[in-house]
Amino acid sequence: MTANTYLLRVVIFGLLASCLVVGINYVVDPYGITGMQRVAGFNEHKVEINEHTQLLKKYQPLLSTHNALMVGNSRVELGIAPAHACFLDAGMDLYNLGMPGAAVETQLAYALNLLYQQPVETLFLSLDFTDFIASSAQPREDGSRLGEAMAGFRFTAAGTPSDGYYQSVFRDYLKSLFSLDALAASVMTIALQGESAADRDDAGFNPARDFAEAVRIEGPHALFAQKMDSLATKYSRPWYLRDAQGQLNPAFATLAHFLDIATARGIKVYLFTNPFHDSFWDLLRDQGHMTAYSDWMRSLQALVRNYPQGAVELWDFSADSPYIHEEVPAAGVRSGPLQWFWEPAHYRRELGDLMVNAMLSDGCGTDIAFGRRLH
Repeated sequence: MTANTYLLRVVIFGLLASCLVVGINYVVDPYGITGMQRVAGFNEHKVEINEHTQLLKKYQPLLSTHNALMVGNSRVELGIAPAHACFLDAGMDLYNLGMPGAAVETQLAYALNLLYQQPVETLFLSLDFTDFIASSAQPREDGSRLGEAMAGFRFTAAGTPSDGYYQSVFRDYLKSLFSLDALAASVMTIALQGESAADRDDAGFNPARDFAEAVRIEGPHALFAQKMDSLATKYSRPWYLRDAQGQLNPAFATLAHFLDIATARGIKVYLFTNPFHDSFWDLLRDQGHMTAYSDWMRSLQALVRNYPQGAVELWDFSADSPYIHEEVPAAGVRSGPLQWFWEPAHYRRELGDLMVNAMLSDGCGTDIAFGRRLH
């Protein structure tokens, strides 16, 4: 065999292997961005998606048309189901854009990316006090951070075409189709299909299958104890809503910037606070954070008053209620999940359903059993 023949065979083998990798990843679609049909027992559940939700939610919602968005972090991703009857009755094809661990500017950048590309008429935006506080009181850079957070999307915050967008798309698809990490994710996706597999459905909702499996194996106490340990470590030090000059966290300016754009486009916005189990509120009270929380609530109300009546509604689900006082079973008790919470910081769909009932009560004919609208 000549050297040229050997090199030619190597090149051909490399090309065939590359095509095989791309083909497998495209068909299995472990990150949910190619739109390939989900096949039961093969690629129905995206079991490796937990670490790739921001990639998923940059492209998946563009595979179909949505006129409503649910925006926030992992709390709404787990707690607010797009299949709720009130969304359907109102003609809303809602996509759940909730992303674990995403900062306010990231959440809003992803939402704005869709506002410029989808016929969005209604937007639900969850707000957490903990996303508006910082660990330092040093003076902060003022102004919205929405512009810089839009890097890599098709449009800038102003709605003009973004430089470098197609290079960003190329890198994302290269990572998703032509990489060993993606191939490993495809293999794991095929191998780990089952009722306990992690997943995000085609509407962006996290069905909490892995949460349910953890509760089944360890009991709800283990999830609560683990989460409370991490929360106690995080919030045992000082946190500040305002800097030393009295300026609010820049997340407020980013939120106001986003609301200006959304309301100018005629989009109805529902802002709402998330519920937490009372063990979380006990922690914040013990660490002296509730004064800042009260300031945060007043500041949100003041912000909403800047917009025409009815354009932006503010709903509070973070106040005290019977739903947040569920008793946590003792260690080792495998009684299934609590009725309303998976752990202190994540509520279940059952509680999220009551939140949707309240926010859409006027048009859906449902009761306001939980939460209140602030004026």
